[in-house]
Amino acid sequence: MRLLFTILQVALGIFSKDPEMSAGNLCGYFPQDTLVSEAPKGYKPFYISHIARHGSRFLDSDVSKYFRAIDTLDFYAAQGMLTADGLSLMEDLRCMHSMTEGHYGELTQLGAQEHRQICGRMVLHYPEVFSGSARTQVQAFSTPSSRVIASMESFLSELGERCPQMAVDTFKTHWGGDVKSQEVVGYNHLLTGDLKKESRKRDKELRKLGKVINGGNGDFHVFAGRIFLEPEKISPSTVYLVARYSYKVLKTGRLTNPAAMPSMGKYFTASELYALWVNNSLHWLKYLNRPDYVTPEVATRGYGILDRIVHDADEAIESGSTAAATLRFSHDTYLLPLMGAIGFEGTCPDCEDTEMFEHFQDFNFVPPACNVQLVFYRKKSRGPVLVKFLLNEKETLIPGLKPKTGCFYDWRAVKKFWASSRPSSAASRR
Repeated sequence: MRLLFTILQVALGIFSKDPEMSAGNLCGYFPQDTLVSEAPKGYKPFYISHIARHGSRFLDSDVSKYFRAIDTLDFYAAQGMLTADGLSLMEDLRCMHSMTEGHYGELTQLGAQEHRQICGRMVLHYPEVFSGSARTQVQAFSTPSSRVIASMESFLSELGERCPQMAVDTFKTHWGGDVKSQEVVGYNHLLTGDLKKESRKRDKELRKLGKVINGGNGDFHVFAGRIFLEPEKISPSTVYLVARYSYKVLKTGRLTNPAAMPSMGKYFTASELYALWVNNSLHWLKYLNRPDYVTPEVATRGYGILDRIVHDADEAIESGSTAAATLRFSHDTYLLPLMGAIGFEGTCPDCEDTEMFEHFQDFNFVPPACNVQLVFYRKKSRGPVLVKFLLNEKETLIPGLKPKTGCFYDWRAVKKFWASSRPSSAASRR
């Protein structure tokens, strides 16, 4: 109980200060730090490996059920049982429904802008990669998702305007087991049979964990009093349905049209937002790389994509290569396993399940347009290669691996570290 109280206090501090963070993986993309460390003397960047989630999007069609909250509120409004806030919530949900119709799952204007800006900063920070005459080749891969393809096209549009000399080859892959698909989904095709059963078993365990952390679904009596005139007459299940579905719609609305949507804190307290966030974030725990247990998602998706990153980078390092960058556009459910396979702090927690949210918060890792970048440096065409890692454009260290200097790692040491720390269940399938 004391531990859960501690976790709750952390969340209350976060969501009290900034309720929008409770949107989790649908928070806006705001890179916290895009400073570029000075490279060791004589070293210049020559190749970038980049993978990103699609940008901000509209609500998916398969979760349009969340608009049922409108029908529930309309029912009670007809009986004169909604407060002014209840009527306001109903209108906010209707506004979001109107904005979403005909655009389910599509990339928003904000989402396109996020990728254009990421590209702009990349070219600005690493001009040597995109201004040479020897390296002018860029390969770009995307999943079949329309919002992912649109994200790739936004990024490449910006790149074309800034670096028209670059020759870009694009690959719109499918969900299969071919090499090109592996660039963006790893060994996704292997998540069948026993691995699929194991993943579903983990889902059930995590749902039970949510009940433990929240003491059920959570306490929404304040929300009930804010929305309904006689909250004692409304069943807890109805209150929770309205709260959960409204939360789902509003957090997506903040990405669709921030100016038209209210703050996440307008209708919910910080503790209510925490309960909703926990229930919405539990599934992320199966995408983390645990020291004692490598989940099927990390073993197949994370290490599968990492294998291609290493392969493509090694080819780019070879003398005579014309590769300037490899760009990949995918989804959060593939980016997070990759982050764990790489070994970023917070994605490999060594703790009990009940302590996971002390170390991992989805809004720090997988917001829309989240990305991982590996920037490669060297002095001469055949000299030692250094690499630095960026998580959401912020220079990042890997716990357990000593850098050569600052945030720069010896590429050979990195590959050796990954090989030695890789579990047998995630054996390379190259």
